[in-house]
Amino acid sequence: MPRARSISTTFATALVLCGCYVAGDGDTSGAATTTATSATSSATGDGSTTDAPGCPSPIAGCPCGPGDTCVDGAVCAGGTCVADPGTTGPGTSTDGSGDTTTGPAACGNGVAEPGLLCLGEPTILMMGAAPSDLALGNVDGDPALDLVTVNRDDAQLALRLGDGAGGFGVRTAYATGLAPVAVTLGDYDADGHTDAVTVGSGANTVSWLRGASNGSFTAGGDFATGMGPVAAASSDFASDGRDDVVVVNSTDNTVGVLLAMKVPFAAMVPYAVGATPRGLALADVTDDGDLDLLVANAGADSIGLLLGNGLGLFGAAVSFPVGDEPRAVAGGDVNGDGLGDAIAVEGSGSITRLLGNGLGSLGAALPFATAVGPTDLALVDLDVDGDLDLVVVSTGDATLRLLTNDGGGTFVEVAQIVTGVTPIAIATGDLDGDELPDLVCANQGSNTVTVVVSDA
Repeated sequence: MPRARSISTTFATALVLCGCYVAGDGDTSGAATTTATSATSSATGDGSTTDAPGCPSPIAGCPCGPGDTCVDGAVCAGGTCVADPGTTGPGTSTDGSGDTTTGPAACGNGVAEPGLLCLGEPTILMMGAAPSDLALGNVDGDPALDLVTVNRDDAQLALRLGDGAGGFGVRTAYATGLAPVAVTLGDYDADGHTDAVTVGSGANTVSWLRGASNGSFTAGGDFATGMGPVAAASSDFASDGRDDVVVVNSTDNTVGVLLAMKVPFAAMVPYAVGATPRGLALADVTDDGDLDLLVANAGADSIGLLLGNGLGLFGAAVSFPVGDEPRAVAGGDVNGDGLGDAIAVEGSGSITRLLGNGLGSLGAALPFATAVGPTDLALVDLDVDGDLDLVVVSTGDATLRLLTNDGGGTFVEVAQIVTGVTPIAIATGDLDGDELPDLVCANQGSNTVTVVVSDA
C-alpha cells in the first residue's frame, strides 16, 4: 500500500489554473474554465485577522503566523502575508503565460517541490456516448499510459493511446456488452499484454477484451456476474501470475470474484455485503501483504470490509457505519502510520475517513464537508509531500475538488477544477513521465474526458 510520512502542519500550496480548450479527434472547439478556492482573511473589530477556509499556513493571502512570520517568500504586512516585492509569487506571472517563473516555490520552473500543487491547462477529449468509467494503463507496451473509457449509450470501449507528453492519439472503439458502466485493466491470460474487462449492466455480464502487442483489443468472451453489476477492479488475488476480477452487484447485494483461469475466468464466487453496494476499492488494510476489499454500501450507510487471504478467497464482510448513502470508497494510508485506511464519499456531500488499526478493523467515521453530489474519489499525492491527498468528483456542480492532507489524515480543500457535464469517475497517473500525478475525469453528460496534467 502507499506509505506516507508525517510532516509539519505548515505547508504551501500554489496553483496554476489556466483556461482550457475543447479538443475532439484532432479539432478544438468550445471553452471551459477552471477556478480555484482562494485563501483569504477578514478583519475583526480589534484589528486582528481571522482565517478563512483554505488558509492552512501563513502563505501569501493568509494571516501572518506567530511573530509576524510568513512562508514561501511572503512577508507580513498589516497582519496579512503578501508576496515579497521583487519576487514572483505562487500563481503569478511575469511573462503573461500564467505560470510562475521565479522565486521560491514557483510553478513553471520545472522543479517539483514538496507542498507545491501546480496544475497545467485542462483539455477536453471526445470519447463516445455517455462515458461511465475510465482507466489508465499501458495497452501498447510503450512507456506511456493509455486511456480507455466505457460508453454506456453506444455499448463501446473507447481507446486513446498516450503520447508520453500528456496527450492522446485518435480514438478507437470496440464493442462491449450491453450498457457498460465500469472498466478495469489487467493481464488475465498471462500473455504479457494488457486486457480490458467491461461491466455490462444491461446483461449482467462482464466482457473480456483481449489485448494485443500493437495496442488493440479483440473480443474474448462474456462471463456471468450477479444482478445489477456496477463496478469492478482487478488484481492477482490468487497470487498465480494472472490478474483476477471482482465485481460489485448492486441488486443482489454481493461482490463477486472471478478468478482467472484458461477460460480465462472461473464461475463467479459471490460474497454477501450490505444493501445496494455501489463503490469498490482494493487496499491492504491488515498490512499482511494481501489485498482486502472495501465496499461502499449505499443502501446501508456503511463501508464493508472483506479480508483477503492471498489465495483468491475473502472472509465475511464486516460493516462500519458512515454517513448518508456512500457512493464510492478508496483505500490507503492517510495518517502516516503504515496501516491501510478507508475514505468514502457520501450523497450528502461529505467525505468520511475511517482509520485502520492493522488488525482487520476500521475506527469511527470522521466526516469532512466537501462536494455536491459526489460520485467518485481518488487518493493520490497531489503536492508530492509524501502524504495521500484527495480528488473528489463533484457531479452536482461539475467540478473536481482537490483536498490536501496535513500528514495526519485531515483534509483541506484547496482548489476546484471545472469539468465537462456530469463528471462521474476519476483516474490518476503520470501521463508525461515527470513523476507527478495527472488527472483524467470522465464526463458522462458531455461525452468527454477532462485531462489535467501537473506542471512543475
